[in-house]
Amino acid sequence: MANIEILHPEVRSKIAAGEVIARPSSVVKELIENSIDAYARRIDIVLKDGGKQDILINDDGCGMGRDDILLAVERYATSKLKNVSDLEHITTYGFRGEALASIAEISHFELETSDGSEGSKIIVHGGEFKDIMDSHRPQGTRVKVSDIFFNLPVRSKFLKSGQWERRLIVDVVKSYALINPSIYFSVQEQDRKILDFIAPQSFEDRIRLFFPKRIVDALVQINIKVGAVRFNGFLTRPDFFDRHHMNYLYVNGRPVKYARLFRTITNTYQNPKTPPGFVLNVEVAPSVVDVNIHPTKQEVKFRDERYVLDLLSQAIKTRVFTRVRGVDIQTARYVPTQPGENKSDAKFVQETVLPYPSDNVVEPLTSRESREFWQLHDTYILSQTKSGLVILDQHVAHERIIYESITKGNTGSQRLLFPITLELTPEEYRAYRKTKLLLKELGIEFKEFSAHTVVIDSLPASASVNREDLLDLFKELDGLGNLIKQRNEVAKVVACKGAIKAGQKLSVEEMRSLVDRLFACENPYICPHGRPIVIRFSLDELATRFGR
Repeated sequence: MANIEILHPEVRSKIAAGEVIARPSSVVKELIENSIDAYARRIDIVLKDGGKQDILINDDGCGMGRDDILLAVERYATSKLKNVSDLEHITTYGFRGEALASIAEISHFELETSDGSEGSKIIVHGGEFKDIMDSHRPQGTRVKVSDIFFNLPVRSKFLKSGQWERRLIVDVVKSYALINPSIYFSVQEQDRKILDFIAPQSFEDRIRLFFPKRIVDALVQINIKVGAVRFNGFLTRPDFFDRHHMNYLYVNGRPVKYARLFRTITNTYQNPKTPPGFVLNVEVAPSVVDVNIHPTKQEVKFRDERYVLDLLSQAIKTRVFTRVRGVDIQTARYVPTQPGENKSDAKFVQETVLPYPSDNVVEPLTSRESREFWQLHDTYILSQTKSGLVILDQHVAHERIIYESITKGNTGSQRLLFPITLELTPEEYRAYRKTKLLLKELGIEFKEFSAHTVVIDSLPASASVNREDLLDLFKELDGLGNLIKQRNEVAKVVACKGAIKAGQKLSVEEMRSLVDRLFACENPYICPHGRPIVIRFSLDELATRFGR
């Protein structure tokens, strides 16, 4: 006796519906897409119990006639595809012909529509056709979905509270309202207006409606086309580290979940502890992106993914980082010594915390000039800017400088006047053996003596270390585990151990050198480990704190 059986059509339809409709927010997503594809300019949504009891969506789109409304609730019925070749030229949100059939399969479903000349209303309960009748509504479509999953309890019991489901619906509506600023969107529940986005608006105006001023003020616009790819949207400055909920990705205006796009953005920002905020639309030819990966159409794939991701990284670096790199720090006026003056204050390279920008010794600054930089608790550097105040963490600032210098090969080695001999533990010596070639590339050179004894005679020119720092270097390298072979990870440890420390006193000239070299870096706002380097306070922020 055969154990394999063909599933009953009713079971098949329920399984297929469950792939498309996971919860009330899925219903709202599919119906919004239909409304936008129908050229609606107004979409009103009314909820009851977070959509679990009722979802009502009304639009002013082109609507349908009597013949189309009967086909609309059939599975795989669509006006957007004719043959398989059309899959390469999809410009609409919907195309699979599954949404309305799936919704009608798991709810009490009513669809009322008019194309301007005739109106019709159809009723379907749990996939079973009930009635069709004439309607006198104006042009557009009204869909009412009640008792979602009433006939699919295995799915219904996984729904959460009405408040939770409503929040998910609001997130869905926001994602479409952001990228469609010319459409009016509203969400209402129990006579309470939850969202109300007027139209027509520009993309920039919608952004201002969505997010608080502190986030909007930190945004940098990007609108660049390279070849057949365009990037359009807003990203937060690399020195913005506040918490936010601004992570919206689109491909050709379609909200998507694209992990590699997200990672490319965060990697370009060098993985800060607080990820950057962004609203970004990637526009490509429909033929080079596959939107038919999943029934929900939220996952897509570029044909040449590496090319698009590389372009995105470069676009962020050239459009976002270069526009905000300067901090307009008002540095003091430095007066070099005249030829023949005493230079007895010059230091050996090993003793200098930061290299001076020239061989000239700086004269003592006047009291007015010395106030251009302050060192707080020998750890933070403060300086006024034209718009307020900036605070730098001296350790992570120097860490960034060293990291970029040694990874790009822009710094040489400084030979020590007094080489440092280290007696390593077996674990430290193992780390040394695994990384000695990488360390040499990064500017650290050794000589080996007896077992577990090494002598360091060269360090990166920017480094400032002592014996304890070098011992800690090998301890941390040993702690890298499987990452010990990765050049960037080793460079992070070298930069951290070679950087000036918190609690280390700096002269005004050394602070100036640190600041100048920091803002010559590719990313002066985030240390290699993802910590912020610079914090800004605008005059407006300070005035608010003081109640001015």
